[in-house]
Formats: sequence, structure tokens, C-alpha cells
Amino acid sequence: MNDKTAKRMVIGVSIFLLLVGGILYYIFDRQGYDNSGKSNYVKYDINDYVEVTSVDFDSYGDVYNNTRVSRVSIKNISNDGVKNFLHNEDNIVGYITGYYNEIKQKDSYTSSSSAVSSIKKQVNGTVLSVLYRVDFELDPIYFEDSSRSYMTVLNVDLATGKSLSTDDLLLKYNYTKDYIANKIFIEDILVPSDQIVIDKNTNISLTRSDIERRKSEYIDRIVGEFDNIIKVYIDNNNLTLVYDKKELNSLFFDTDIDTDIKTRYLR
Repeated sequence: MNDKTAKRMVIGVSIFLLLVGGILYYIFDRQGYDNSGKSNYVKYDINDYVEVTSVDFDSYGDVYNNTRVSRVSIKNISNDGVKNFLHNEDNIVGYITGYYNEIKQKDSYTSSSSAVSSIKKQVNGTVLSVLYRVDFELDPIYFEDSSRSYMTVLNVDLATGKSLSTDDLLLKYNYTKDYIANKIFIEDILVPSDQIVIDKNTNISLTRSDIERRKSEYIDRIVGEFDNIIKVYIDNNNLTLVYDKKELNSLFFDTDIDTDIKTRYLR
């Protein structure tokens, strides 16, 4: 190979690399735009979207001995899903005042209740996922089910600005409600072989074998109520389910169990 040929090859490769670089730059530059050309860059710092601030409930000390509660504000995103999330959050925080007003009416009450919030927040790929939850421990003297939890979730596709439904997330992660309902049936509906429960609709006693025979019926009911009883979000790069086993079992059985929050990671 002579020098002239070598120079031509170097120039050709250089031009090729410049073209490739220009194309890649265009692709990544346009990645942050929607069809109308409006800029919609995805930022991967959770602080660009979520702000957490503490809420002062010190004046409730005559009822609560612990109120470690924060709340979430959503920034740089505005859609119906965000509005619904913030509305639900307002309602959950409102329970703190509701229980306070209910308990403070009791004579000679000694503060022994608590309200503690927890927040899961993550940007995974282009999805912003937030779980807001408040757990209550109320005085068992006045509340039969003294452990109570309330939660709401937000999932947003940052590339489009649209909220993601449960069905959107399951499709994205290649899961179906039927598959999940089958898992939940095995883990949370089937009772031990020595336990008997009462059917909610018929008041008939049911054994484990009775429940197994009605498996398809129960799974269909879980699927039908899925969005009402199960919250879905992303945590540690896993699609995550959270639900109250008490609420789940109340679909089928007339049982007297306390709140029992289950968190399931789909891998």
C-alpha cells in the first residue's frame, strides 16, 4: 500500500467517523423532543422531580408520641396522574388529623399512638416511580385494628410526560395480572391444612381443599380487583407489588385479621 492510498483511507475513515458522530448526536439530541418538537429531556436525578419536606405535627403530642411524617411534592411534571397522586397524598395526611380528633375526645388519654411516613422514589430508565405510605399504630384500647397503612403510587414515563397505569408497567416488564394473581393465590389465599375460614358470601366453612377447588374463581376475582387492592411501582430496579393481606382476604372470607402489608418483588 503506497502513501497516497494510505492517506485516502485515513481521510475516508475520518469522514465516516464524522458522519457517524453527527448521526448519533442528532439521535441523542432529538431523544428529548416530542413529535411537536417541544423539548422534553429526561433527567436522571430524582431531585429534579421529587421534593420531600417534613410536616410538623408537634401540636398533636397529646395523642401521638411519634409523628415522623414527610410529604412529597412533584416538580417539572404536570398531568392527571400527578394530580391524582397529590390528591391521594392529601387524603392520607388528613388521616393523621382525623385520628387525632377522634382520640383526643377520650378522657384522661395518654399519648401512645404514632404515624410514620415512608417514601420510595426512583428513576429507572425513563420511568419515575414514587410510593408514598403512612403507617399508623393506634391505641388498641380504642381501635380493634390498631395497625393501619395507607399508600398511593405514581409512575410516569419521563420521555413522554404521561402517567403509566398498572397495565402499562406489567406490559413493560412482561408480566400479566393472571400470572401475579396465581402467585398471590398460593402465597396469601390458600390457608394451612388445619385452618378453616368462612366464605364471605355464603357463610359456609371452607378448608384448604375447598379453596383449591375454587382456584380459578378466586384468581378471576383477584384480577378483577387488581387495581383496587394492589399498588405497583419500581424499587431497586424490580417491579414491586404492595398490598394489604387483610384487604385481599376480605374479598373472599369473613375473617378477623389485622392489617398485614405484603411487599412482593417480581424478578
